This record gives sequence, C-alpha cells and structure tokens, in this order.
Amino acid sequence: MAKNMKPYFDAAVKNIVSHGDTDIFPYPIENHVLFDSEKELVKLLRNAYSNFDEYFAVNSPSHITTLSPVGYTGFRWASQLDPFWNAYFLGVVLAIAEEIESSRIPIKNKTIFSYRINPVGKKSKIFDDKIGWPEFVERSKELASEHNYVLCVDIADCYTRIPHHRLENALKQLKIRNSGPAHIKEILSNFSDTRSTGVPIGGPAARILVELVLNMTDKLLASNGVIFCRFADDYHEFCKSHDDAYAKLTFISEKLLRNERLSLQKAKTRIMSSEEFLSAQSILETREDDDDHTDERDFMNISLRYDPYSDDRDERYDQLKAELKKFDILGMLNRELQKTRTHGVLAKRLIKSIQHLKKPVKNNAALTLIENLDILYPLFPIVATTIKSIFFELPDVTQNKICQVLREGISSRNHVFQIEMHLAYAARVLGESKTPENEDALVDIFNNSTSNMVRRDVILIMSKWRVFYWLSDLMNDFNSLGAWERRAFIIASYQLDDAGSHWRDHMKNRFNDFELLVRDWAAEKSQIKEWQVPI
Repeated sequence: MAKNMKPYFDAAVKNIVSHGDTDIFPYPIENHVLFDSEKELVKLLRNAYSNFDEYFAVNSPSHITTLSPVGYTGFRWASQLDPFWNAYFLGVVLAIAEEIESSRIPIKNKTIFSYRINPVGKKSKIFDDKIGWPEFVERSKELASEHNYVLCVDIADCYTRIPHHRLENALKQLKIRNSGPAHIKEILSNFSDTRSTGVPIGGPAARILVELVLNMTDKLLASNGVIFCRFADDYHEFCKSHDDAYAKLTFISEKLLRNERLSLQKAKTRIMSSEEFLSAQSILETREDDDDHTDERDFMNISLRYDPYSDDRDERYDQLKAELKKFDILGMLNRELQKTRTHGVLAKRLIKSIQHLKKPVKNNAALTLIENLDILYPLFPIVATTIKSIFFELPDVTQNKICQVLREGISSRNHVFQIEMHLAYAARVLGESKTPENEDALVDIFNNSTSNMVRRDVILIMSKWRVFYWLSDLMNDFNSLGAWERRAFIIASYQLDDAGSHWRDHMKNRFNDFELLVRDWAAEKSQIKEWQVPI
C-alpha cells in the first residue's frame, strides 16, 4: 500500500513558509504562494508523487546556482531549489526522516547534537530545538575536563562533496519500502547535473540527508572506542595524549577519505591540550580580563530570537528591547568597523539587532552600514535585509543617500555588487523607493544581468511600481524568459489591465501546473484594494 504523503507534504510546505527554503537567498515570492495556496500545492505535490517519472520529465526543475562569498576572498556554490521541487524534496525526505533518526546514535548518548528530528505531526518544528550548538559546546567542555587533549576537526565543503552513491547506500540500509529514496536520487542527480556529488546548502532536507551519511562515520568512530561529539561537520575528539590525538586524526582522515571521499579543513584542524581548549573563547578572541570587550561578550550571550506569531509576542518583544537597551549597539558596531576585517558572528548579530532600536539610532546605524560596505562585504545580504526592513522609518535624506550609494556601486561595478546574490539584495532595497533614478538603475540591471534571480526581482519591482511601458514591452519576450522570470511576469501581468488579461487567455495552455497556481494566486490578490507585490 502506498504511503500517505499528505502529512509530509503538509509539514514541508509549512516549514518553508515559516522558515524559508534557505538562509542564503532573498525570500522568493513563490513562498507567499505556498502560504496562501497550501491545500492546492499539496494536491499538486501528491499528484507528482503518484506519477513521478512522467511529472518530473515534463516539469523538470529549474534551480538557481550562484557564488556566495565566504569571508573576504573565498566563495562557495549556493543553490536555491525550484520552489515546487524544493517542497517535494523536503516532503519525501520527511517521509523517511523517522527511519533516519532511529538509525543514528541515540540522543541519550550525548554524542551527536545536530539536527535531531522531531516526528512529523507531533511537533511543529522539524528539528528538536533543545539539542544544538550550545549543548554541543557544553558537552565538549565536560569531556575535555575528563581528558588530556582535544582534537578539533572540520569537514571541508561537506555539503558540496557528499557522494550520492554513499547516500544511496545509506538509504538502502534503512529498508524503506516506498519510492521516496528513488525520487531523492533523481532530484539530486538533476540538481548536480549528474555529477553524482553534492546536496543543496541550507535547507532542512539536505541537513537530514547529510546526517544520514555522516552517521556511518559516527558509528565507525564509536565502535572503535573513540570518545567524541559532533555538530554538523564539526568533530571534537577527546584523547589521552598528544600521540593518541594524532592517531585519532589519522584514523578519521583515512575513514572519511576512503569511505566518503571527504577531507578535513587543514586550517581548522587542531590538537589542543584540554586546558587550552577550555580557556579558548568560542565566540570572541579576547582575554577574560579584557574589560574593553565585556559588552561584546555579554551581547553575544543574549538571544535575538523573536517569533512575531507567538501568543506572547508583545511581551517577548518588550523583553528583547529591554535587553538591547543595555548595550551601545552602534558603538560596538563602529568598533568592529575600525578593524581591517570584522568578526563575522558578532557583526551579524549587531546588524540584525538594529531593527529593534529607536528611530534616531536606526538612522545613524543605517548611515554607518551604507558608508562601510567594503568592510561589510561578506555580510551584505544581512546589511541589505536590515536596511530594507527599516527603510520607511528613515528620513528622506537617508533613504536618498542609501539609494545613491547602491546605484553608484552598481554602475561602477564595485566588487560588492559583482556577486549576483548581492545585486539581487541591492535591487530589493532600491525597490523600496520609486524614483526615476532607481527605475533607470533597475532597467540597466535587468539588461546587463543573466541571473534568473536578479531579473526576476526587477520584474517584480516594476510590477509593484506599475511601470506599464516596461512590462508591456517585456510581454513580447515571455517565451525566452527563465522559469523564475516567467512566474514573476505572470504575477506582473495583473498590472497590465486588459492587455494582461488578453495575454493570459492566449497563454494559459502554455502554463505548467505550478504556473497556473501562481496565476490563480495573483488573480485573487489583485482583487484586494491597494495590494502590492510582496518583494
């Protein structure tokens, strides 16, 4: 009997709507469609599951793949999955997630702390939020105090190098009797262009699958008497002596290379005495007696998590603001900007906290951010998202200054904006202010970019602004647009009045199932007075 996939597709869609599909890319408009058309989407997903081979062939995925900066000079590939197939991928993974969890080293062993899975339908969150990085750090300290040496290793480019055949073998060991593993294999093969390595970075489905693959190394270490704990691709192993630590380093290096074709990051591989490990600052590289950095250490220890949909959201928000009042956010940010390179974790938290501050401080903070884009280059997505979130609270002079800096940076091909992802985030900030200068800048961005992601966002912004002349001209090129651009233009067509209506009638037989869902969503939203395209 075929597995009832409805609960798993329901859970997948709810998770994507609540948390996004990755923590790297701009939030796609398709996720709004998922939120408002959940039942219709789940029906499409179930139909695809029952007729997978044909459906996948006719509606093959269109993914966005682009460079994402790592630090100031490094890059990694980042991928945003086709929205429909992203929901499908997560659904089929969730359908086997309990089997994956039961195959892992049990939680009670206090060994594996990353992405422990809640049963679907029992809790709203996919992962157990009581087990994570803080518990990993605490357990590491506990074990370090009981041993003489600690070996710290980190797997290099783990997600992009995971071999598909090892994942396939691990799935076979679960004895799963539904077709989910075969579908997962096909989706990953499409994602990697048949290179047989790599899973998408950032989404929960990939995290679950990577945990399954690493579980084989975990069990190998445990069966050989290694005392260790792991969070994601970080291993801490606890040793009797320096020679013992080196032997364990040789062992894990050999097993990862031979079995998984994975290697360790040389720069992050360290053998430390327990005293050195315990005294090291895990967050800031400062001495305990360094009073100049007390604020930074205390700030890093507060939680910025805030759920705007919780029952006690007002109380929690007041508590968060009260906590932040204790700190000179702008002062700490300025101190970070005096450095040649910012401390990424601290700077990111400081930038995110700006949206919770008072208006005058927000204005000064926004100016500080926009004037220091070179230093904040690796954090530009956070910078742009924060500025966008407070844009309408800023005075006109600051808004104009922000847009001017972005336009000049884009037109001069400043290195910050040579990254497609950065260009998409910058376009979204410009989209907050409809001016002739910003309109011209967006037209240039569209004409000079080959990125589906960037061009999609320009289409949506022009739709929000109701730029009729530009949209009506683009209508002639619809058949040459990429999948993400097509969906954006279908939404934009509702700003073209009768011309858009005639065009949709003419084109409706050329829309695929998901495009029809997007069309119906846009039709309903366009009837709402003063509704604007959400971007």
